[in-house]
Amino acid sequence: MLQITFREFLLITICFLPILQSCGEADFRQELPAEEGTLSINGTEIYYNIVGEGEPIIIIHGGPVLDHGYLESSFEPLAQNYQLLYYDQRLSGRSSANVDRSGITLDNFVEDIEALRQEFQFDNIHLLAHSWGGLLAMKYAIKYPSNLNSLILLNSMPANTEDWRQESQMVARRTSVEDSLERQELMSSELFQNDPPKAIEQLLIISFRNQFENPSLADSLDFYIPEDYMVRSQRFGSLMAELSNYDLYESLSSLQIPTLLVYGSSEPAVEISGQKLDSTISNSHLSVIQNSGHFPFIEQPDQLMNELQTFLGSLE
Repeated sequence: MLQITFREFLLITICFLPILQSCGEADFRQELPAEEGTLSINGTEIYYNIVGEGEPIIIIHGGPVLDHGYLESSFEPLAQNYQLLYYDQRLSGRSSANVDRSGITLDNFVEDIEALRQEFQFDNIHLLAHSWGGLLAMKYAIKYPSNLNSLILLNSMPANTEDWRQESQMVARRTSVEDSLERQELMSSELFQNDPPKAIEQLLIISFRNQFENPSLADSLDFYIPEDYMVRSQRFGSLMAELSNYDLYESLSSLQIPTLLVYGSSEPAVEISGQKLDSTISNSHLSVIQNSGHFPFIEQPDQLMNELQTFLGSLE
């Protein structure tokens, strides 16, 4: 069985943490129905944000630990025709950090999605997930296929541990010597000891440079870092037993749900897990966004939105 230490998990997970795009909200958001709040779900408090009207799309952010906010600006065009339900996963973002260790399981992350669907009385939903969130979306689809109109996996975490490790190692090899030294210096700096949120923000900016087709875009990004980020991260260590040895491919092979798989052209996943997922899920379509990496909604937003709208429109 492949073993991953908690320290390795934290470093590898940086590859899947979300980015908050620094741009203003579209004017039309003010004209759309919107609601936000907190719900008691499965033993914890989950923060949610709904905007738009139409068929529901539940959007699962990357991470873990951070919030959903980095996706809002990029996906707002969908709110003109769909009701978008964003939420912060348990232990993440503006959701409560008060989660018992027994509640930190992948099944509970999946059940949070189902509880939200039931809370808002959605019948069938579209499920759109980015990065780490893709793993949760795949597990939800396996458990609750009849609840889904479609599944959209955007730069998804791979469907098994081996592919996750392989892709992470390929990304790590792209790190420049300069970025590696800068990251090491930061992790041992007084800033990291005295102001962890600020240091983690800088660490993520450095670490994401190898995730872009154009690395310079990472330096202008802004991040929401919870004050208790390190505490939350330590608690996420409870997931390591599951993440050290998981494989969803056999279960995914039985899915008949219309599925869109999206990757940036420079992602290792294009050659590894992306093609494997496409051949495993029978009713899937693989889309590669050119001149982009792990965050095509930042590098090629128009191209990505066209893919999403075309896919969703084909289901009507």
